[in-house]
Amino acid sequence: MNRRRSDVIVGVVIVGVFLLILWFAFGSFSGGGDSGVNLGGRGNIALVKVQGMIAEPQQTIDDLQRYTDRKDIKAIVLRIESPGGVVAASQELYDAVKRVRDTEKPIIVSMGSLAASGGYYVALGADSILANPGTLTGSIGVLMDFPEMTKLLDKIGVQVHSVTSGSLKDAGAPFKEWSPEDETYFKDVVTNSYNQFVNVVAKERKLDIARVKELASGRVYTGAQALEYGLIDKLGGQYEAVHLAAKMAGIEGEPQVVEPSRQHIRLWDVLFGDLERAMNRILPVPLLEYRMSFN
Repeated sequence: MNRRRSDVIVGVVIVGVFLLILWFAFGSFSGGGDSGVNLGGRGNIALVKVQGMIAEPQQTIDDLQRYTDRKDIKAIVLRIESPGGVVAASQELYDAVKRVRDTEKPIIVSMGSLAASGGYYVALGADSILANPGTLTGSIGVLMDFPEMTKLLDKIGVQVHSVTSGSLKDAGAPFKEWSPEDETYFKDVVTNSYNQFVNVVAKERKLDIARVKELASGRVYTGAQALEYGLIDKLGGQYEAVHLAAKMAGIEGEPQVVEPSRQHIRLWDVLFGDLERAMNRILPVPLLEYRMSFN
């Protein structure tokens, strides 16, 4: 009887974890992605938003490029509300922001409640960064999460055998125990990515590398602290960011703001229209991330 109860509990836990993963995976598709985008409308300041986990930035990159090409758009405000995300995706978005800056069309970042780690990395490409006094930002650092399922598999009587071409080919796999060799291997990868982040902060914020490393412990800062430490330029919200952009662009009078309008992706489309992308999110694949940790 105890054995049966234990099996039932394990089954319930597995189902619960699977449903939670589904919720996170499908929830991240809402409000954007590859949905239809309308960049029409009249105005002279474009408002582009970065919201949630940064994983697939192409739509935002396209928005930035189209608004850069539009002659009637004199400046861009990038509103960031994000805990960060995948390293490469954050770097791509940062590069896109820099490309706007290099055209000499002003681009201003407005941080919302949270613009941390990869969200902060993206902001570094702008002409100026504004945050509210209570914004959470910083979290300069890198992490990789590796789920280990060996004890669970032992409990339900499942074994996984892998044939690899080298000792590190299956490093970090969820079906094998974590080893000191795995730890050393991935620590090198994380450290390299961390140094990339530190170098960009030092370059863009004109700070000494040693000082950036003092700040880059992974901790978050309020907007007020970030201003004191030289990580941002001004305190203010979206209103102040729009008016700063207008001033830098030489706009007279009250600026008119336009932004992309998107159709929401339906769950049906996620389940059956893009199954491969959905499965990539569900599977426990470790990712190198500039992300604020909630563990």
